[in-house]
Amino acid sequence: MMRYPWLRKLALLALIAAFWSPSGLLSADSGGKLNCAANQTAPECLSPIVYGVEMRAIEAEMAINPAPSFPRLPVDDNVLYRRPFRRVEKPTTIHDAPNGNVVGAYPEGFIFVVAGKSVDGWVQVGPNAWVQESALGPINKAVSRFSGVLLPEGLPTRPFAWMLLDTRPSRTPGAKPVAGTPEIKRYTMVNIFAVAVVDTWEWYLVGPDQWVLQTRVAKVKPIERPEGIEAGRKWFAVDLYEQTLTAYEGDKAVFATLIASGLPEWGTDEGVHKIFARYEETRMSGAEGKPQYWYLPLVPYVMYFNNSEQALHGAYWHDGFGYRRSRGCINLSITDAKWIYEWTQDQPDAYVYIYHSGTYRPGAPQ
Repeated sequence: MMRYPWLRKLALLALIAAFWSPSGLLSADSGGKLNCAANQTAPECLSPIVYGVEMRAIEAEMAINPAPSFPRLPVDDNVLYRRPFRRVEKPTTIHDAPNGNVVGAYPEGFIFVVAGKSVDGWVQVGPNAWVQESALGPINKAVSRFSGVLLPEGLPTRPFAWMLLDTRPSRTPGAKPVAGTPEIKRYTMVNIFAVAVVDTWEWYLVGPDQWVLQTRVAKVKPIERPEGIEAGRKWFAVDLYEQTLTAYEGDKAVFATLIASGLPEWGTDEGVHKIFARYEETRMSGAEGKPQYWYLPLVPYVMYFNNSEQALHGAYWHDGFGYRRSRGCINLSITDAKWIYEWTQDQPDAYVYIYHSGTYRPGAPQ
């Protein structure tokens, strides 16, 4: 009989932890060196006993709260598809009637029109303005059905994120996915239960034996109200690194979503700004006479800030939220843009705080 019963319990815990460890969550196939100084709770950095206890606690939480359960903004097809937008996919002439006289032309560029009636292969795009239908893309081809979530209790203590790519998770941080592992689909919301750093890149535990690389998710990060924004005011925190927007009233977060901000050559201005002009719909265009020319009629739910041409607005021409892709504006899904537009009607000069929570860098694992 063992003289010290606690030793038996300790040995048993160690044995359980060693066998329980899913697929041997150690560095044999991790594909990189784990930084234990930054990952004191990662499996490689814990004793088997502590690791087993930690992971059992996390597994229990996963069973209770496997994914975020925040109420998502409802998507209204009458709002999304109220305008029949079509892209002009190649340079084409404009006629005053079907087979009529040429009265203008659409040049090369990123150009959309509001399509009217169709007659014998011709589409009306304005008063006395018709183009051949073969020059136009499908109606509302890229309108996004994505929408953000309300935060009735504010931001939770457990971090959460949206998946940006269809992703097969890995069983250990830094490892290749196992063939046949089911994908987690783009725009799926996930909780982040643990973080490990492999070769300077973060990996997130989002489910049992499910680790995903940081570049495959957009993580919502809390932030303090910056100096210059008065207590009780409505404001937006726009994280250009994660490509997220969080709406705050005072110090409480009330809404979070994905955005698409300016490309590197058209960067979105950082700092604390105020909204100074609002339009339920307005035209946007730029770079006239250049190959980069763009023309977007009836852009929905526009709020200009910083006394500039940059704005928060809905985008009907892409579904690329979570990535940089604009000419400087902050693109949102139409559903999200409508919500923030209406939410700020009582404070039309709401603040917009734009910042980077990290630094873009090349070399992420594939």
